[in-house]
Amino acid sequence: MKTRKRWVFGIAIIFVLLVLAFTNPNEKDYYDFTEKKYGKSPEDSLYMSELERINFFVFSTYTPIFITEHGITHLGIMGKFFQISDGQFDYPIWLRLFK
Repeated sequence: MKTRKRWVFGIAIIFVLLVLAFTNPNEKDYYDFTEKKYGKSPEDSLYMSELERINFFVFSTYTPIFITEHGITHLGIMGKFFQISDGQFDYPIWLRLFK
């Protein structure tokens, strides 16, 4: 009986991880989200920005970088985005470990 419970539990864990991995948003989803939330960025912006993406396979973090300052970091999981920092100098310390 214990081995059956272990198999069911193991299969459930694998299923949850697969669902999370397949619903992990990509960069296009993030750009669509930011355009919907903040509006379209001006084409003639003075600052070149890049996007820092750290992929954990079941979720990702996205941080726009403007010259030397970090913007608002969002956590992307299951196709949704959640704000986890206030931006600028508030870069999450735990994300530095994965650089």
